[in-house]
Amino acid sequence: MDIIKIITSFKEKLKSQVDKNELANGEILYNQGECQILSQSQTQFELFMNKKNADDANEYKLYIEDDKIFPTEKGEIAEWDRYSYACLLQIENELHLLDFKPQTEHKKYSREGMIQRVIKERQQKADKADYRIQWASNIYGDHILTNERGVKYKIFLRDFDNETGYSNSPDAKLNKLGTTKHIMYAFNQLKNDRSLYMNNGQNCPFVEIFLDPLNDYKISWFYPHYLPLFEHSLISKYFGKKKYLEDNEITSFLNFIEEAEGNEMIRIRPEVTEKIERVFESEMLKKLEQDTSIDFNIINTDLFNYQKEGIKFAVFKKAAVIADEMGLGKTLQAIGTAILKKKIFDFRRTLIVCPASIKEQWKSEIEKFTKEKALVIQGNPEQRNKQYKDENHFFYIINYETILRDHRALNKAGFDFLILDEAQRVKNYETKTSSAIKRLNPKHTLVITGTPIENKLIDIYSILNIIDPYFFGPLWNFSYQYCLFDPEKHNKINGYYNLQKLNEKLGDILIRREKRKVIDELPNLQQYNIPVLLSPLQAEYHAGYATGIAQILRKKFLTPFDMQNLQMLLAKMRMVCDSTYLVDDETNESPKLEELKYILLEQLDIRNTDRKIIIFSEWVKVHKLIGQMLRENDIGFVELNGKIPVKLRGELIRKFETNKHSKIFLSTEAGGTGLNLQVADTVINFELPWNPAKKNQRIGRIDRLGQKSNKLTIFSFISKDSIEEKIAAGLLVKQNLFDGVLNDSNETNFVDFSSKGRSQFIEQLEDFIYKSQTEAQKDIYEDDVNIQDESPEQEDEIASYVEPEEEKESLAINETEKSETSELETKPTENITEESPVSKTEELEQVMNNGMQFLSGLFKMSTGKDVGFEDQKIEVNKETGEVTMKFKLPVKGL
Repeated sequence: MDIIKIITSFKEKLKSQVDKNELANGEILYNQGECQILSQSQTQFELFMNKKNADDANEYKLYIEDDKIFPTEKGEIAEWDRYSYACLLQIENELHLLDFKPQTEHKKYSREGMIQRVIKERQQKADKADYRIQWASNIYGDHILTNERGVKYKIFLRDFDNETGYSNSPDAKLNKLGTTKHIMYAFNQLKNDRSLYMNNGQNCPFVEIFLDPLNDYKISWFYPHYLPLFEHSLISKYFGKKKYLEDNEITSFLNFIEEAEGNEMIRIRPEVTEKIERVFESEMLKKLEQDTSIDFNIINTDLFNYQKEGIKFAVFKKAAVIADEMGLGKTLQAIGTAILKKKIFDFRRTLIVCPASIKEQWKSEIEKFTKEKALVIQGNPEQRNKQYKDENHFFYIINYETILRDHRALNKAGFDFLILDEAQRVKNYETKTSSAIKRLNPKHTLVITGTPIENKLIDIYSILNIIDPYFFGPLWNFSYQYCLFDPEKHNKINGYYNLQKLNEKLGDILIRREKRKVIDELPNLQQYNIPVLLSPLQAEYHAGYATGIAQILRKKFLTPFDMQNLQMLLAKMRMVCDSTYLVDDETNESPKLEELKYILLEQLDIRNTDRKIIIFSEWVKVHKLIGQMLRENDIGFVELNGKIPVKLRGELIRKFETNKHSKIFLSTEAGGTGLNLQVADTVINFELPWNPAKKNQRIGRIDRLGQKSNKLTIFSFISKDSIEEKIAAGLLVKQNLFDGVLNDSNETNFVDFSSKGRSQFIEQLEDFIYKSQTEAQKDIYEDDVNIQDESPEQEDEIASYVEPEEEKESLAINETEKSETSELETKPTENITEESPVSKTEELEQVMNNGMQFLSGLFKMSTGKDVGFEDQKIEVNKETGEVTMKFKLPVKGL
């Protein structure tokens, strides 16, 4: 049965049988993603249709029989209308995802074929180049070439038949070709102007000791004439009759360098001594690894065995990658590696480069697990330079964008150890950020990343090219061994091969553990807070709502209308942290949504695993945004909100559990009670609820007896510098307040507040708002500004770098807001007069009443129910000043 043909034919029939407006509306519903497939077979499809203004959920089934299709709704035969037609379009789309695609032919290069290709590409660049050459007095060199940007390179023409030579450009150090576009250009000039060749000396002025790119960069010698006696004796002593040394003979070559010192007839290229140094360092590290017993007690926590293994792997390597799956503690392993390198190698300074949003998180982790100090670099250029030179810390933390501006200052400061976190974010090896990182000169480097390969195999090449350019060598050398090219599109890669060979090679520098392989070592519950920066528009809205709250809190007494406005503004502050779309239908700025996409697709690899994930957000609008992103990335999901009747929720969960394509369960707080979702192993809180108990309730849906995964991971998104940070820290609402006042399943009916003034909630809210307003007035240097110019560099070599101008920014706040904030700041110290105990207690009674109104409003906002504070009673002890509040709560069963 060809279902696609049946659907196509049936759609044509519907065009003449169903009203055109219904079909058009059905297509709109389909395009808006209002229809979800729950299950499917060859002749039957079950779907979920989100009908606006419907009292309950609508489940459709479409049956295919011969050349006809029958829709049913709630078990009854349904008409062909906009809803059933949207279901048909959804099924058609699903089936087209499985359309047969003709097999693509691949082009596999041989080594020789790839060399010919890249030589041709460089020759084309050389033919178009406009360089200048300062010729030496001898045709062999060293000549000085200046490119279009004024960068100078040294050129030595070695072989006039094969047109190979030496250049001190970065490309020549790695390309394994024996030539560069600069060398090609020089040979072109000689061929085009014979007088250049004839008018210069023909005798090579020195014996060249170099690394031969055509022989795996082995130490070699070159002299095209008969060797003078002394040089002949020295060469034969160390090279014998060969032109090169094997790598296992390198260590003895130091004696050659000593004997040749001061001999103008012998020219030793700097790359030779660099290679000798690398060989000696490698042998030293191997010996240290054999002879050193690692003491993990210097880290203030009990490490899992796999974490100890990761640290051992990285400590004795000049360059290493820890690529464990998300949630396995790569940060702690990196910190442990740095501490042990300090102890073993006497390292004094470690530079951590990470996304701007997690700099403070790194500092917190360091100070939690070690005795070392960590400094987050920030401020203007002068301030940052001063911080780099500070010698009172071991860890220095910056974000990737800062490297573009500060790489010179960083090298002057001299860092022993470089840690790159989330290095896949600079996976494009041609960008300026990547080039800037390569210019840093640490002794050792460690990369930590959960996704060393995101979408393309070139990702792993790019990351390793940053920390050890010799590991893979030039890109062409990597490509011909592992990449399958499109036969028609020159640079398109259609596939990969030799992956086991690649995996074996990576074992020397990269270690990766998956959670499923170390799951027995892990605790049953792991929780991670994911910091996310607000977008500028989000921050503007957030500051505006804070200003409105400040105006309300400035009042001495709050009316019920004030409390209602306060609740509304607090809710909007939380909503805008998710997306501006929740407060402004015309915009959708949501860094959280981008972070969610990144975690699902890259770090959790949801499309290629069997894991089930629950995402909580209390706002249906957020569900629509997430759902759109999931559909765009072909990730199946189900959605639960308050509109879904209780009787259908069990069926919805069953579909989630049994349908392998449904990997995400979107839920509002409607999924917080009465549901068991033990099939999931991950919970993502898109935002934290006001009530800390709500978070525990969410977790309780799957962290219970019978949970199939036995291990649970919780991710909570928290917008930095926002009200969400205060909620996460528990500073606005304490657990006992919710347990005693807002939890209708709790029998507590007595809450004792301090007699010092306003309730703890109001005081802490004031403190947060005042602090937010104060911060909003400050002009700051934005050290985390995103550098937009990430275009690939056009040259093989690295060009001279120009420091970008610093941009001074300030948080958006108008003059009125500034004046109001200033008044708020001075208010606590103005007009303070001594009051009698009676007047204080009377004022406190009024404050407590306001607090009760506020708590009642919060309860109603989160549950839709009245808490029942009508019979509240406040008793004041005028002698001690203590205030006791008594009230009745609805208690179930009474």
